[in-house]
Amino acid sequence: MAEVEDGDLSSRPVLPATITVKNLSVRIKPPANAFHALHRLAGQKQTPEEPRTILNNINLEMPCGSLTAIMGASGSGKTSLLNSLSNTLRNRQLTTSGEILYNGNPDPLTVPSAYVMQDDVLLPDLTVAETLQYAARLRLPPSSDPLGQAAVVDKVIWELGLKDCMSTRIGNNARKACSGGEKRRTSLGVRLLCNPSVLFLDEVTTGLDALSAFQLVRTLKDLAAKGRTIIVTIHQPRSEIWYLFDRLVLLSEGNLIYSGLASESILHFHRLGYTLPEYMNPAEFLIDLTTLDTQRPDRGSSSPIHAESLSSAWHAAVQSEKKAGMQQADLSLANLQPPEHPQIFKPGFWRSVTVQTSRTTKVTLRDPLGLTASLLEAILLGIIAGWIFLNLDKTLSGIRSREGALYCAAVLQGYLVLLQETYRLSSDVKIFDSERMEGVVGVWSFLISRRLSKLLLEDLIVPLIFSVIFYFVAGFELLAAQFFCFFAVVFLCHIVSLNFAAVCVAAFRDFARASLIANLSFTMQSICSGLFIQSDRLPVYVKWIKYIAYVWYANGALVYNEFLAHTSDTLGQLYDCPEPGGFANPACKPFTGVYIVESLGFPFRSLWTPIVALVAFAAVFIMLSAVLFRFHVPDWSSARVHEVELDSLVDEHRDSPRSSTGRRAPERLRDGLGSTYQMEGDLLLAGAIASPSVIRSVFSYVQQDDENLIPTLTVRETLQYAASLRLPSWMSSHQKTQAAESILLKLGLRDCANTLVGGMTKSGISKGEKRRVTIGVQLLTEPHVLILDEPTSGLDTFTATSIINILRSLTMEGKTIILTIHQPRADHIRDDDQILLLARAGYPVYGGSAQAMLPHFSHLGYDCLRTMSPTDFALDLVTVDLQSAARESETSEKVQSLAVAWKAQEMPEGNFSDDDRTRHIQTPAELRSYERTPASLRTALPILLKRSCVSFRRTPGVLDARIFQVIGFAVIMTLFWAPLKSDYEDVQSRVGYVQQQMGLYFVGMLQNVAIYPTERNLFYSEHSDRAYSVESFLLQYTLLELPFEVVSSLIFAVLATMAVGLPRTPTMLFLEAYNCFCLLSCGESLGVIFNTFFDHSGFAVSATSVILSLALMMAGVLSTDLPAFLQAFNHLSPAKWSLGNLAVYTLRGQSFTCTPAQQLAGGACPIATGEQVLRLYNLDVRPELYVMALGICCVAYRAVAYLLLKAKTASFTRKSFTGKMFRK
Repeated sequence: MAEVEDGDLSSRPVLPATITVKNLSVRIKPPANAFHALHRLAGQKQTPEEPRTILNNINLEMPCGSLTAIMGASGSGKTSLLNSLSNTLRNRQLTTSGEILYNGNPDPLTVPSAYVMQDDVLLPDLTVAETLQYAARLRLPPSSDPLGQAAVVDKVIWELGLKDCMSTRIGNNARKACSGGEKRRTSLGVRLLCNPSVLFLDEVTTGLDALSAFQLVRTLKDLAAKGRTIIVTIHQPRSEIWYLFDRLVLLSEGNLIYSGLASESILHFHRLGYTLPEYMNPAEFLIDLTTLDTQRPDRGSSSPIHAESLSSAWHAAVQSEKKAGMQQADLSLANLQPPEHPQIFKPGFWRSVTVQTSRTTKVTLRDPLGLTASLLEAILLGIIAGWIFLNLDKTLSGIRSREGALYCAAVLQGYLVLLQETYRLSSDVKIFDSERMEGVVGVWSFLISRRLSKLLLEDLIVPLIFSVIFYFVAGFELLAAQFFCFFAVVFLCHIVSLNFAAVCVAAFRDFARASLIANLSFTMQSICSGLFIQSDRLPVYVKWIKYIAYVWYANGALVYNEFLAHTSDTLGQLYDCPEPGGFANPACKPFTGVYIVESLGFPFRSLWTPIVALVAFAAVFIMLSAVLFRFHVPDWSSARVHEVELDSLVDEHRDSPRSSTGRRAPERLRDGLGSTYQMEGDLLLAGAIASPSVIRSVFSYVQQDDENLIPTLTVRETLQYAASLRLPSWMSSHQKTQAAESILLKLGLRDCANTLVGGMTKSGISKGEKRRVTIGVQLLTEPHVLILDEPTSGLDTFTATSIINILRSLTMEGKTIILTIHQPRADHIRDDDQILLLARAGYPVYGGSAQAMLPHFSHLGYDCLRTMSPTDFALDLVTVDLQSAARESETSEKVQSLAVAWKAQEMPEGNFSDDDRTRHIQTPAELRSYERTPASLRTALPILLKRSCVSFRRTPGVLDARIFQVIGFAVIMTLFWAPLKSDYEDVQSRVGYVQQQMGLYFVGMLQNVAIYPTERNLFYSEHSDRAYSVESFLLQYTLLELPFEVVSSLIFAVLATMAVGLPRTPTMLFLEAYNCFCLLSCGESLGVIFNTFFDHSGFAVSATSVILSLALMMAGVLSTDLPAFLQAFNHLSPAKWSLGNLAVYTLRGQSFTCTPAQQLAGGACPIATGEQVLRLYNLDVRPELYVMALGICCVAYRAVAYLLLKAKTASFTRKSFTGKMFRK
């Protein structure tokens, strides 16, 4: 890639923008929840919790052409202020007062702006270069040609030092690729491309090395010099970065204690009696000055007073210099003239559609498992479903099977598409929300481009593959017109299901609630399809629903296409009547197409009627989703909760000696996107190779991403539950609580102790506070070897120093601390510390004591200036400057020479004293005592249950899904079937009711998908720490689901027997509850099995859905004549055993009447008894055996899930220490 000339990026004209803040205050109210409402209903008085002040009376100005730094300790309100300025602070619990003006206008849309958030919202399957290229096509003016766009992208890559990773995929938590710093710079590059007048950046240098951070801020300085207003929050800026800032905003506990020129801030505090010491970074001095020491209880009460006094002093200074400040602001604005024709560029509709279509196509092709899942679903469902209905004959039984086959084509295929798209879109919508907030994409362009990108890859090919396989294997008529009509209906049903999934996700962004709406809506539609209840037999109060049920039109179109179309006979298609006289015999009436269609209740007189209706549904759903996406903006939930007391978490146990907790060290490399890691060499502990279990006990690892914190727990709860699970069992619950409180105080987390951790969909503590919580979880167990990946990233200098001091205190206790670090302060490193300095590609440049590092480099001709921090000097020395080709070549040669020089000087092995050798001989025998045993089932189970219950209660979407999936399903079935009758038409309704009840199998799977993947990932992490066993995790999961399944099953049974009209006997009530519970449990177990076997949750959902669909087809009603192999395979399905016993108990002994028009020639009804129905569907079986087999399936499925999870965790442990291939 050729170097780009300077000026391409920053010389584009912008609209100058000055931001003025007047009396801004932000407060958050405590969230109300159902438990508070119950207290009020019970008459219990509760003292209302006072709102918490986040920002207090902020007044400041940020003129155009300035680079402003917002600084302060973690939790001081920096991000909240930035969100307020960028108009992205959305929370129903927040109350905001004051005003923010943009060039004197309160509307933030009058000036173009961009926001680089803490969390990087990027597509993981695109490379860095591709991400920037697509961003450029969406953000650059249409006047720029492809070469000009490429030049700007190249300039961004050079400026941000992304050349080395430009061909690396972004990756995510499951598939590592780019580092956190590279993602950070990529996010910044995306925003720079839109040429904003105002650029907001939240902790933009977090995760970057010292030189990269300096180069990045220098780029921002250049952008500001061209008229842009740049506003950043920043932690730990080195002195060179500090002098780049034009203005400074300093916050403490939400109070403004300085706002003005950065160069005058030191003078202001000098006047207040706070003098900058010699040889100290001004930024570190200011942050130390304003940081509240929450690590000492005696300092807590005076800290707010200190912050308020500094704030009062600043307000007094502002009043005395108000006039001068106004004049200075006017001058800054006058110096910069707006461009002649300032415009806020937004891409045109078709350009946006084209770019998004291209991007989504590429992402789809790079997700082979997701694409394979869609294609395999169509192939497998077509083959097996076609096999189930193989070579349909023209007997009465064959006609029933034809009806079932058409239902499967219209309903089950569409349902699978609905579930899969709901799951995928609930993940992909995060990118859309982010880009729509920036104004670069619109709702319609997003929806249309999504369908265009998948049209050839999935939307057309999937229904075509299914139609070709299923149609011809099942044995439908070999007529071209009939087949293409069949395919057209399946294709339209596919499109309608996709658009309906968009409606569900637009209403609720999380999968749990979106799938709840999708499942219940589709249940109603499938009931109206005409197979299980004749549409003209629906109760009057729900009969109208069929007209708004697209499945009814889809099934009606297929039925009309099969039985009435493509024939000139007025009776429709004629099938094989065994009675003499042919169709002149009234007994042959059930074998005519007209009779079949009328018996199903379809009033269509033309095939075009339902097809046009399906097209209309597709249009209505996409318009409805567009409206919901347009006006329904995701809301952030409040994170502050009431004080939670955690006592008696565990019982005391005296049978286990205290042992230190460790974490795996050499098992953190995981195969990534296109990368396979292999380990070479040995890891020696005290001169010996220890067993994997010992290594996992001795080592403890703090990873860079704080992804294993539970968002719905408070900081205090997180540490207390971790202490209860990880600390030895001989400690009492009080001692464990005290240990957690001690860590809370040490890490300065007291002020946010009762705040939720938060995550992508729930606001909570800051990124720096999350970092400290993650470290605190590991410090609880006092590990022998603690490895930390960038523990100070995202922390202010005071907190970073505090953590370094805590880690250093552990070394005094004989612990070994190993950490990677970016931008360390000079006082973080001591002479006796050991340093490993790595250059690009992992080449060592120095390894040894800190004291010997400077002499080593001095010997090579590189001397450190006395005015420069040794750590900054070392990092600058080994960093390759990627911002110009010449500098890259020069610095690369320098780093390579340093690596060669160090390799020649590496210390020889065996340089130990006699005492060391003696200790090395003795230590391996002692390592066994360090091995940590996971918490016993008796200890871990109650803790895990309580933790899950607390988290569960605070997750409304999951709670709603657990409560209302089954109850909603039961209510819908009651509305459509109550009351059951005993006439001839009711035969179909009774059989349909039993078949529809098998849908509970799907409900169990959906409940699992909404919860299990997240809990599985947390378990993998905690199990690798030897916190608790597989048995504890799975038993906790099972016990938590049981109450919901039992209660919902009882409600379902009561409605089935009392309202629907099944036999009102205790036996029937028990059987309904029993069958409901077993189907739900088996669905949950199947979800556990597939989500354990496949880490790709989308693939797992697709695979599970196919299995469940096949199970429902083979249950016994939709197909009455299965091939022998499928009959044998069907014995593994709980749906077979459930339908079999329910059919017998609900139909045996039942009598049916008929009208004279329905009677046969001899006056008898076609079907007079329930026994005849059972024989017609081959369901005349011994129900007791089926009940027992269903129970066996329920237990066996959960046992298989346990064995698979056990094998998976054992495989992780084994692979992690063989040095071969690791899990993705």
